[in-house]
Amino acid sequence: MSAKPIIDQLRRLCALHEHLLTLSEEKTEALKAGKTKELSNILTKEQKYIQAIGQTEEERIRLTSQFLSRGEDNTIAACISRTSGSEKQELEGLFHSLSALLDRLKEVNEMNKQLTIQALQFISGAFDMIMPGEKENMNYKEPQAARKPVSRLTLFDSKA
Repeated sequence: MSAKPIIDQLRRLCALHEHLLTLSEEKTEALKAGKTKELSNILTKEQKYIQAIGQTEEERIRLTSQFLSRGEDNTIAACISRTSGSEKQELEGLFHSLSALLDRLKEVNEMNKQLTIQALQFISGAFDMIMPGEKENMNYKEPQAARKPVSRLTLFDSKA
């Protein structure tokens, strides 16, 4: 059996991962600029690519299993060791390309994670400044302060 179907799936995986990397880089810019609507659109597109990558990977595993004639170790490396000539070179090249894409994608996603954490910390800090909560010492309360009802400011008061 030829490794051509596996090579086609790896090409498709590389293309999908390249598009996902582009979206992740766009997400970085949207996070930096605080563009929530654009960020929402990017996340929707990312989910579609992730789903397509999952389906393509399942197909690659199925094809690899058929090519290797066994159920275990359905890796690209096992396919490379079983091929020769131009197919072997092509598989090796695609394997290295996909590995490089995945490494870069991990870096960009880690940066996006850090940007998201910083944005949430900023929002939390801003919210605390706008609506300061009652921060009291949990170890000690003055007896008179404990008995006084806390007055709440409301937009309107009504009696039922």
